[in-house]
Amino acid sequence: MNENETNTSKAQVLNIRAAKAIVETVRSTLGPMGMDKMMVDGAGNVIVTNDGATILRELDVAHPGARMMVEISKTQEALCYDGTTTTVVLAGQLLSNSETLFEKGLHPNVICRGYHEASQMALDYLLSDINNSDSESLLHEVAKTAITGKAVETSTDMVSALCVDAVMAAGEVDKVRVISLPGGSIDESYLFNGVIVSKDFVLDYDVDEDTNVMLINTGLEEEKSDENVQVQLDADSYTQFKQAGKKDLLEQAKQIVMKMNGKGIVFVRDGVHDHVCAFLRKNGIGVVRRVPESTMRALKSTLGIAVSQTPEEAESSAVCKVSRQKHNDVYYLFVSGNVESDQSTLVLRGATQSTLDEVERGFDDALGVVSLVKGSGQSVAGGGSSFVAMAVHLRAHAASIGGRAQMAIEAFADALEIVPATIAENAGFDSLDTVLAIRNKIQNGDLSYGPDVTNGGVKDMWEAGVVEPTALIKQAVLSATEVTTSILRIDDIVSRRPVE
Repeated sequence: MNENETNTSKAQVLNIRAAKAIVETVRSTLGPMGMDKMMVDGAGNVIVTNDGATILRELDVAHPGARMMVEISKTQEALCYDGTTTTVVLAGQLLSNSETLFEKGLHPNVICRGYHEASQMALDYLLSDINNSDSESLLHEVAKTAITGKAVETSTDMVSALCVDAVMAAGEVDKVRVISLPGGSIDESYLFNGVIVSKDFVLDYDVDEDTNVMLINTGLEEEKSDENVQVQLDADSYTQFKQAGKKDLLEQAKQIVMKMNGKGIVFVRDGVHDHVCAFLRKNGIGVVRRVPESTMRALKSTLGIAVSQTPEEAESSAVCKVSRQKHNDVYYLFVSGNVESDQSTLVLRGATQSTLDEVERGFDDALGVVSLVKGSGQSVAGGGSSFVAMAVHLRAHAASIGGRAQMAIEAFADALEIVPATIAENAGFDSLDTVLAIRNKIQNGDLSYGPDVTNGGVKDMWEAGVVEPTALIKQAVLSATEVTTSILRIDDIVSRRPVE
């Protein structure tokens, strides 16, 4: 082993190598000119994407050190919707720089303390110079930045407009539903003000545009007995038992018909007995069963009516608009209410399912980052410019720290510049020249310069409309620092006893 054995263990070396292997898998996907990865499983299923979160999620990772890198990508995606590749690449460079510090005689704990101090200094500086605005024009730029380099890039203006409209209408990303309908092109995607139910009627039903709707949160079927309970019944008793059950169901069905005045649609959370379906259909009621809970909640919000546990408790349904559409031999119900609702559905179109999958990933990222800026009102210039600005700030203050901690802080600053360096490299330009040019601009007070991935050199990211949520950058720095120090503190890998 070539490493300094005084300060590094075999476990640390192996963990660093495994983590860096993960980095190399996704590094080439970073930035607007990032390359795609083709992922193939044992069954021959193929995913083509440059979405870091998807790539890392689909990787078959065995080494515990590598798994830690995958976990931080999941955290980044869960909290910020985007920036997973940035986080992993930054963590990989921090680990690489720690190897150099090992060779210089620094103990892992000294490096960890220096990295944590540098992280806090960098974020304090980042948060002191942010843009406070959530104007629609800025949100459009945020959305465009998120989708650049992805499958939806060909329709940037349309996609960003849809994402902004959806978030503005819903208020938060969790209230925006996304549904993919195969066929057509990306440009045919649109925002529907209501809920699209991926279900059809149990029995054919002629939909009137204006109709009554009822929501029932249980099922309308015979209760299943507990498998662990044995009940012995003779033939007559069993017949009576079944008849009693069906009689009760019939009474519930009659309640629905009465409350809906013999016309409308009932959405049921669980199953519905075939006899009940037939009775309701005969009496002018269409039945949609096994509706997901999330869809029931969305319908409740859209229609302004309660989701009832039983037909007896159900309130009279509000009149709403329902249409039935067929896409690729699959029927969907489009439901919109007559009350003001914050529910909206993004309808995504694409020629193939694989195209749709990638389109949906692009929309998810854009929706997420728009909601972050809409919620916080905080954004920074993108393209890695903020990382170089933090690096310049750290180098200027590292000398005042002194000692070995200074070396760790300077190593942290060097690592931050890997983000714009990789973006430039993936665009086919010299990474070192690009970083030096950005650094020079920032030292002269131009804090928003980043790589020009089209012509080479650098340009003002604000003027170019390259904008990212402050929260995304903050979380990337925090997550990368956390996983790096966690890996550096592991000096041995031992087998644990099997979980009983």
